[in-house]
Amino acid sequence: MFRKTTEYAFFNQHVHLLLVDYNRDDRKDLFLIADQEEDGTYILEYPGELFTEQIKELVTSIFFVTVQEDDREARYVLGAYFTANRKDYALYYDRDNENVKALVFFRAKELGNGEYELEQIEDQAEYQDVVEHIKDNYGHLLHIE
Repeated sequence: MFRKTTEYAFFNQHVHLLLVDYNRDDRKDLFLIADQEEDGTYILEYPGELFTEQIKELVTSIFFVTVQEDDREARYVLGAYFTANRKDYALYYDRDNENVKALVFFRAKELGNGEYELEQIEDQAEYQDVVEHIKDNYGHLLHIE
């Protein structure tokens, strides 16, 4: 546990990571979640500077997103960044309300300058493929109804 921080657990492909956001500074640290104790305590490892810089570059533009929904402006945080059927996707959870169980996901398209564009998935077959990928790879961590 870090004091005066907010921690965000997420996956990059199949690597479980923790981003530690120091609330009073513009500093963020990245750790590899090596294990988890029965009480929920994470066992962390430093993944190395090169890996850390690569991941920070990957998620900087898409880690936190705001989405205008019908009745509210929802703020989401990255839960997983993954590749399925040779396309990249970003899965998000509500960062303000942990009681909201719904997840949202988008196709992530690299723009070539370190920035990413998030696109809604219109094709139902692609949407279903992504849902199945999420269930298969992250379902053990989710409460799926």
